[in-house]
Amino acid sequence: MRLTNEESAALLNKFWSGQPVPSPKTGRPMRAFFVDRTFNPQVVMIGGAGEHLRFDQKPRQIEFSAGHIKSMVRDAKERENPVCPQDFEPLVVARTPAVRFPNEWDWQFHCPKCFSFGGWEYTDKKDDVVAKPAVRKDAPAFHDETIPLPKRMEMAKGGDLALKLYAAMAQTDCTACGWDCEGYAKAIADGTEKNISLCVPGKAETEDVLKKLVAGTYSFA
Repeated sequence: MRLTNEESAALLNKFWSGQPVPSPKTGRPMRAFFVDRTFNPQVVMIGGAGEHLRFDQKPRQIEFSAGHIKSMVRDAKERENPVCPQDFEPLVVARTPAVRFPNEWDWQFHCPKCFSFGGWEYTDKKDDVVAKPAVRKDAPAFHDETIPLPKRMEMAKGGDLALKLYAAMAQTDCTACGWDCEGYAKAIADGTEKNISLCVPGKAETEDVLKKLVAGTYSFA
């Protein structure tokens, strides 16, 4: 059975969010699991009557953040092909007449490689292409992407490893790594995640600090 990109993305989204994965043929729940391999990690789904689906997941699927969507909509409006922030694959872009404003457009974006996805509904706000995420009231003072990394590290100097790793992240909560910044830091700290190169916006600067923090060799100024 050949699935559309949207159908594949919907199945993977249910898997990664911990929901039952229904068979595209019968609607009955399929057995689904992640095969974590170095070169070709996959999500495998097995249903009745020989139904067997495999989805490459390097990188794994994410739902695009508000910042990602904002950039994608602007690129699409300027007739530039937006790309996936995870694997830089050109996105499948669909636009439909806006639900609330029929003279405008709503947008949907899908990555044909990692099946990441996101959408935006037109509003009449002139300044915001998408709604800004709410600021967490319990977020530490360094959770601000405008603060330079060395300053953020100094602010987290007295904290535990998880807090220091959190400060080293780019503070954008882009979810390209599969978590928000705090979640990724905690996953590294407790050993759930071994890969310290997943912070896309932080690039080499963040990866270098993460490596030193994990090894216990980071030196505060």
